[in-house]
Amino acid sequence: MSRVLTALLFAATSFQLCSCGMIKSIIPPMPKLPKIGLPGLPSRNTVAKLVPGMSETDKVNSEDPDVPFNSRGTLGFGHTVRLEIYEGTRSPDRIYRGIEMINTEGLLPLGQVGTARVGGLTLPKAAEAIATVFRLAGRNTREITVQIISVENTPVMSLNGDVMEPEFIPVFKDMSVRQAVTVTGGRKPGSTSRGFYISRHGQRHFFTSLEAADKNWRPQAGDIITLSPDI
Repeated sequence: MSRVLTALLFAATSFQLCSCGMIKSIIPPMPKLPKIGLPGLPSRNTVAKLVPGMSETDKVNSEDPDVPFNSRGTLGFGHTVRLEIYEGTRSPDRIYRGIEMINTEGLLPLGQVGTARVGGLTLPKAAEAIATVFRLAGRNTREITVQIISVENTPVMSLNGDVMEPEFIPVFKDMSVRQAVTVTGGRKPGSTSRGFYISRHGQRHFFTSLEAADKNWRPQAGDIITLSPDI
């Protein structure tokens, strides 16, 4: 009886090993996929250097919470915004700079100028709301430029004008102007224009093409790229 049992066990084991070998020969092992690296965001110290004298992090105090942020999402309580406001274009004056947190009512304090209701708004709409507050405060004789530098320690830049839809995007290391425009989907369908402006520190710089800009310009947090619909 024991010899029969032993023979059966040997036969079963041999069949299992054979089956495994057949399966391996039929289904080859999965190839190893290469690791794809993502471009890194500038460090917090890099963001701080963009606006000397300001805090190294987007925090107003120890009670300022860390809130998840999506540049294409909406703003809400706890989001902390680093921004600068300029008046004029030829000889712009910086009229405001600060790091401010959106409160529970969805309001962003702007010093003595007042507050902007930005809760529930996307960054492009929030920038418009902030500009409106400064215009109503008497800053309506010259153009107002709102440059949002970062939100929750994420450096951002703005694209508007002859684009599919105005939006803010994160600023990545070694990003080119062409890459920034491509991320937004490029110009509107049928557009034949090529010229655009880049605003930095309130000053507008004109470029005849993406190629011309990429030779002499590297995007940084707070930049505003405006694609011209006419040139």
